[in-house]
Amino acid sequence: MIQVVRETTAEYGYFINQLLTLVTQKMGKEYHARIIKVTKNNSLELDSLVLLKEGRNFAPNIYLKPYYEAYRQGVGTQELVERICGIYQSCLTPIVDENFHYSFEQLKHHIIYRLVNYDKNRQLLDNIPHKKYLDLAVTYHCVVRDEEDGIGTIRISNEHMEQWKTNAEEIHALAAENTRQLLPSCIKSMEEVIRGILLEEMDFQGTGVSDALGDGADSFKREREAMYILTNDKGINGAACLLYHKVLSDFSDQIKSDFYIFPSSIHELILLPASDHSRWREYSDMIREINETQVAPEEVLSDHVYYYSKKKGLMLLGGSMA
Repeated sequence: MIQVVRETTAEYGYFINQLLTLVTQKMGKEYHARIIKVTKNNSLELDSLVLLKEGRNFAPNIYLKPYYEAYRQGVGTQELVERICGIYQSCLTPIVDENFHYSFEQLKHHIIYRLVNYDKNRQLLDNIPHKKYLDLAVTYHCVVRDEEDGIGTIRISNEHMEQWKTNAEEIHALAAENTRQLLPSCIKSMEEVIRGILLEEMDFQGTGVSDALGDGADSFKREREAMYILTNDKGINGAACLLYHKVLSDFSDQIKSDFYIFPSSIHELILLPASDHSRWREYSDMIREINETQVAPEEVLSDHVYYYSKKKGLMLLGGSMA
């Protein structure tokens, strides 16, 4: 087993070094390529190829793990180099001017927040401004690229704070305003979300949703009709909508009920109307199992269930109230 691990590690090291050399050769002397370690959510470390053109101060992170997996499945190195260079060349200009110097005045209107697990990110949190919230941490990022299918961001560090001569309170206030405007919240019923997915899949096949579900259509509807999905309009890091002003209270008024909040992932939350929070242990066990078996490690938000009470506000069940 140890020998297999050594061989795999050696092969991976050879692969990324070869990729680095070939990308540099293809792009030319104007570009400088290097491999850096990037700490992602939940302390996951990934190798990223950064290709920086002379005179520019921004470059996309191109994570190499998917390319290595493709390589092991038989895709040629040269084809992978073409893909990587193509991604770089098609990358859009950031929404901020490419000559910016990370000044606070230039970036403050693009600062947003995200929610991550507090305990799983303790090492990262030592180096970045953050705010503890229940069993979570609010972290801050600057949007530098905004496209139809996603956004590109820079994580704000303690070094940025020192350079900008600002503090966490000011950053949080800006993020609270910007995030709601740049990434508006969206609540849809679970049935509506799944029906939309099925419609997309079945549209070109000429099959109706009811036909696709068959005899299970009625039970399928009953099981999901009470659930709702809370995320943002891009569906990326949408769990941060938990922080938006009045989103939870307005939803409670709409359904005329308290409700559970299941941390489905960093991207979305599931809301379930309830009359009390007596089933929190059962639901916490369910969330823990789903996180271990169904959710990518870097996308896990929490193993705990939350409860919104019209009288008491948001609670971490088994923990404390926000």
